Amino acid sequence: MLDPAQIDHATVKLSDFVDTTDPQAVLAEVKITVRMAHPDMSLGFMNEAMDDAARLFRGDFPGYRSSNTKYHDLKHTLEVVLATTRLLHGAHASGRSVGQRTMRMGLLAALFHDVGLIQSEDDTVGTGAKYTIGHEKRSVSFVENYLQHNGYVPEDIQDIGNIIAGTNLSQKFSEIPFPDEELVLAGQILAAADLLAQMADREYLEKLLLLFLEFQEAGLPYDSMFDLLQRTHGFYAMATDRQERILGGVHAFMGPHFAERWDLPRDLYSESIAQNMEYLKDVLKLGPDNYMNKLKRGGIVQRLQKQSIC
Repeated sequence: MLDPAQIDHATVKLSDFVDTTDPQAVLAEVKITVRMAHPDMSLGFMNEAMDDAARLFRGDFPGYRSSNTKYHDLKHTLEVVLATTRLLHGAHASGRSVGQRTMRMGLLAALFHDVGLIQSEDDTVGTGAKYTIGHEKRSVSFVENYLQHNGYVPEDIQDIGNIIAGTNLSQKFSEIPFPDEELVLAGQILAAADLLAQMADREYLEKLLLLFLEFQEAGLPYDSMFDLLQRTHGFYAMATDRQERILGGVHAFMGPHFAERWDLPRDLYSESIAQNMEYLKDVLKLGPDNYMNKLKRGGIVQRLQKQSIC
């Protein structure tokens, strides 16, 4: 855990703050951040939910196989949980009404927003990537059963499902039946966090190669890994428009979060995304035969080449 007093403001990067491969490290940061907004909030529900989510992704949850999608893994989910927490806190720090229940609904929705990509134990054909189109509804279905089993009331289950539905890019956000403005905000925040977390990832460009493999299994119309990379600036433009026009510009709450949590008045997500998009230009200049020479993070390209996938 970083000490705010020891942060070098000139060199610190988003990836320096929390190890997002470690559920307990993410959980610890979630608790610190939430209690900056609500010091008396009980977070026992997150202990249980985080443990269950980790078991689900590992394949230790009754009735389910381990997660086998190459891009949408536990790390991605943890990064979305962290981004969601930061935005909820930043909204509170900016004077928006974000009550304890809204925090709870948003955190649970973030934790389970992609579990629809995990196969049941009797589903042995392919990987969960085949459910890419419509996986949000599968996630909601899991959440309904899981939360009901764990004693959540119908209103909680409905609201968490609505928040998850907002992550579906083909879903008209305005048609989701949120019962109040705080839950609209929670829905906007999770939808924004899902975009911000992936695009700000230090290994985002390398992971797009893994995302291509998921899209390929799902039958989405991308010709190659290079084709997906070529279309990424277009995706960035769409995501930027969505965040401003549909999601209420909630991404701006990152600045107040980092200012209050780390005494660092910067939006490190926007900075990381801008760096990724700029570097992508250099990658694309090399063309379809040589572009992988510039994708070195995480050992992803090396693993794919060893498996003769790329």
